[in-house]
Amino acid sequence: MNGWDTSELDGLIKDLDEVAPRTEALTRTVVKKIGHDTVTLGQNKAPVDTGNLKNSIGVDPIDDWMGFEAGPTAAYGADVEYGTEPHEIKARNAGALFWEGAEHPVKSIQHPGTDPQPYMRPAFDQATEPLDKVMAQIAKKAIT
Repeated sequence: MNGWDTSELDGLIKDLDEVAPRTEALTRTVVKKIGHDTVTLGQNKAPVDTGNLKNSIGVDPIDDWMGFEAGPTAAYGADVEYGTEPHEIKARNAGALFWEGAEHPVKSIQHPGTDPQPYMRPAFDQATEPLDKVMAQIAKKAIT
């Protein structure tokens, strides 16, 4: 006989195994809420011209809401969030660019770039602000 009494450790392992499903379910609920809050806040913070960017913001769950991806499906969503460097814009189908007020159509122009207008990062930061407190509450519920 080795003299080690592991009954308390065995009891702790059993208790943790019993609370795991409930803790996991609560965690999924919290993650789902943060995902949806991130979308709502992102839509509220997104700059609006036509409304396409705002309306394209959505959320996709990962591992049955143990994580999520949130953001726009509009192709230019990242350009708005992070800005763009100066770049050349070349004519495609019509062979020339034309816009109201231009003296004549041109084959290309040098775009000066755009400043970032973050909307998703601040939305996620705001949505996750209470996360530490909420997870502490879940942990407390699990062990009491």
